[in-house]
This record gives sequence, C-alpha cells and structure tokens, in this order.
Amino acid sequence: MIKAYIDCNILLDWLLDREPFSLCSAKIIALIETGKIVGLVSPLTLANTYYIISKEINKKIADEFVRDSLRIFSVPGVSLKNIEEAIFNKYKDFEDDIHSSIAAENGADFLITRNKKDFKADKFKVLDAEDFLRMIEKWN
Repeated sequence: MIKAYIDCNILLDWLLDREPFSLCSAKIIALIETGKIVGLVSPLTLANTYYIISKEINKKIADEFVRDSLRIFSVPGVSLKNIEEAIFNKYKDFEDDIHSSIAAENGADFLITRNKKDFKADKFKVLDAEDFLRMIEKWN
C-alpha cells in the first residue's frame, strides 16, 4: 500500500479551507480515511498544526483535530537519529530535514507538500497534492 507523508501545509489547506488548495487536500485526506493509502504525519506536524488552528479558529477545534489525526494517520515518533540526520545532511530547512528523515525512516513512498523545492527527492517522490492525485488516478 502507498505510504504518503503529509506536510503541515496540506493539513492546513484542508482544515482552513484555503482555496484553491483545499479540494485536493480534502481528497488526499479522504483516501487516507478510507484506507486506500497510508498517511503519515509527524508529532511536529501535529504540534505546528495545533498551534495554527488554535490561533486561527480555537483550541476546541485544535483539540478535535489532534484526536482525529491520531485515528486517521500513522504518527511515527521523532528520534535522535532524525535530529542528527537533519543536522548533518542539511538541505534547506532544519524542520523540513527532520520531516524528510522521518518520512524516509518510515518507508514513505511520497512526501506531499506545497513546498516541493524545500525537500530533496532522493529517498521518496516529493509531489504537491494535485500531482499526487493525478498520479493516483493513473494507477487506478
């Protein structure tokens, strides 16, 4: 089964209904919820998304988001190895490098983000939501 690591901006597009990106993000979340693909998010992603949702909407919705995320997504931990890889294998951004390390360590086939240029595509494919959905449609 396809494993897709979901970046924070994809979740925020979905949760905050940020047009024109929200429709594709919602379709990816639906694929995960229905078990057609495995969606991975890191604890960093959950924490960052929680913070933004609590400020943009409210803490009650942010709490619900985390509870739902724990049900919907696979949430691998952040290890010392991930931090060390991010430090020693710098690409562009420390946090994104941590995400890349977690995605690679957990066998992600894809990393879905709106910031494709921020991730090195050497261990998995880096796609935006629209390209990922287009690829999935070709496979089905």
